[in-house]
Amino acid sequence: MIMPTGEYDYLTTPKDGRRTAEAIRGAEFIEMKEIGHFPMSENYPRSAQYLGQALERIEKRTGS
Repeated sequence: MIMPTGEYDYLTTPKDGRRTAEAIRGAEFIEMKEIGHFPMSENYPRSAQYLGQALERIEKRTGS
């Protein structure tokens, strides 16, 4: 499980995301810099980079 959270997300803060990821075995936290709660509508190009990063991590884990 990948837990991406925006740096400027005040609803679900990076601290919350990190704490949640630490509580779930095998979860990883990604803090999305310069993004808030609605990454796709706030900054699509930047959020697409983070999505790609998350997919790469999943691919490494699953081998597919």
